[in-house]
Parts: sequence; C-alpha cells; structure tokens
Amino acid sequence: MNGKWVVLVLVLGLATTFLNLAILLGQSSTPVSARAATSANQLLDNDDFRDGLTRIIRKTVRDYCTVGKRNGIDC
Repeated sequence: MNGKWVVLVLVLGLATTFLNLAILLGQSSTPVSARAATSANQLLDNDDFRDGLTRIIRKTVRDYCTVGKRNGIDC
C-alpha cells in the first residue's frame, strides 16, 4: 500500500511539473508588451475593478484631507 502512494505522489508531481512548464513556455512565447497591454485593458474594462479603485482613491483623499485639516494642510 505504501508503494502505491509513493508512485501516486511522484506521478502527480511530474504532471504538475509538466503543466507548469507548458504554461511557462506559453507565457514566454508571447511578447511582454502584448501581455501587459492585454492585462491592463482587461482590468480597465472591468467595471468592478474601476469602481473598487475609485472607492480606494476617494477614501485615501478623504483620509488625507481629514488629517490635513488638523495639521493645517489645505486640500
């Protein structure tokens, strides 16, 4: 029974390794500029991402201005 588990773990490890190598080869065959542009466009087209980013920026500015009023910084 122990030998079967060892073989199973080795097979799963090899399968994972080959899958990772295939993904790495696919990534390296695509130019970096194309990957970056596609990823950025997909993020900026995502309404949830933009809404979340806007919320974070507004909260940061609001927090900065709240602290700034106490310290005499004009927002």
